[in-house]
Amino acid sequence: MSEKMKYEKPTVSIIEKDRGYIFKKFETIGFKIKEFPELYERVVELSNMPESPFEDAVKMSEIIDMLWTDIEKTEDIKFSKDEIKVACLLHDIGKSGPADADKEQRMMIEQIFNPIYFKVSSGKFGKDERFSDKSTKEKKIMIKDMPIGEVLEIENFPNIQAIKEYLQTLSLHIYNEATNSVSLEKLDLNKHTMIQLWREHDFWTLESLKKYGKNKISKDLIIVASSHHTLEGHDPATIDGNVPREAIALETLDKYLIITMVDKYQAFIDREGKNHQETIDILKKMVKSSKDKKIINHGERTYNLFLKYIDILEKHPEIADVIKK
Repeated sequence: MSEKMKYEKPTVSIIEKDRGYIFKKFETIGFKIKEFPELYERVVELSNMPESPFEDAVKMSEIIDMLWTDIEKTEDIKFSKDEIKVACLLHDIGKSGPADADKEQRMMIEQIFNPIYFKVSSGKFGKDERFSDKSTKEKKIMIKDMPIGEVLEIENFPNIQAIKEYLQTLSLHIYNEATNSVSLEKLDLNKHTMIQLWREHDFWTLESLKKYGKNKISKDLIIVASSHHTLEGHDPATIDGNVPREAIALETLDKYLIITMVDKYQAFIDREGKNHQETIDILKKMVKSSKDKKIINHGERTYNLFLKYIDILEKHPEIADVIKK
């Protein structure tokens, strides 16, 4: 890099959230999280992160309450309201890492998913030789598009070497837009980008729910919880575009939430903090783009279902207040 990124190292304070709080969030919807101790520990870890992914999931479940009357009228949803809320609360559990990760390894992954890190003051690096073409134009480069190893060097965690060594034992599911296919690739710190690593979490959600669900978490719930990046070509449950209605409802809400807020992982940095109608318009464009690129298939079915649930969201501008509070 020709210019050093403007970066102010964040101060991270430890949060100790009451485990009873987590237990109650699940208990009120009839899910006994303590029967799944491995999942419970992961939820506790995520809830104790600054700008917690679990708190985002709680907001999603609260919005389901607000939308449920309209969702029920569609007669599409086979889940009960509480089942969808369980899927909301568990959908990002993969941000604690692969199913076989031990506590130390989970903490490494959770560092990488900790939104307090990887934030920069300028959002660009100035002139970058990797993108130069003899012009003096500056190229805006987002952290999400940078190689994992380079970003880790910028953050320079005290345990950076251990993080790098662990990451290189992992593999990533990489979507190829040109061939509309996914390949499993050994993680390469110099080749793979941060967004490719961050997006692996839906596969890790699937793995953890299958491994630690003790056959008590239904297959349908696992599919719905893990299938929330289908618009980006991720298909952890191998549903081949035949996305369940419940998963479409969850993914639509998930994307609404991250666009309405300042996105934590710079995935939507060019449209961060949008208002309700701007967000709805962005969602419609995202769905149309995925359809045009044949990322979502099965004819018009999946496309029309996404639009149906976006229409439900559009009728409720008040949900933006829940997200931003």
